[in-house]
Amino acid sequence: MRELLFKNITSENKKRKDLYVSETFDSDGITTTTQRRSTYIMGACNKFKNLEETLEWKKNIGPNPGKRHIFIIKKRDTKLNKDAFVCDVIGKFYAVSDCDIYSVVFKHSFEVDFLYTHTE
Repeated sequence: MRELLFKNITSENKKRKDLYVSETFDSDGITTTTQRRSTYIMGACNKFKNLEETLEWKKNIGPNPGKRHIFIIKKRDTKLNKDAFVCDVIGKFYAVSDCDIYSVVFKHSFEVDFLYTHTE
């Protein structure tokens, strides 16, 4: 058996976007579920009058404006006979439209769950 679930959710004010994909399948007594989620939140907007002001702003911000943080977690639940692996990446980037620069914060999450259903 294989089950897929897709979600694409945008907030009413269009400042938050969630993309979610989940897949569950059974094989040899192990139920594996993978979940991928990407969340984007629109932050500040810098509006400039011309391209020169935009380039000056870019010079002042530096080559690496936002650090990314990576979290890797392994979980084990012996009572439920379940293992999980989680990887989260959190950071910020900038998007440019004409002479406007938008700050976008993101979180990408990948999780794999293993549920052992067979008994020996």
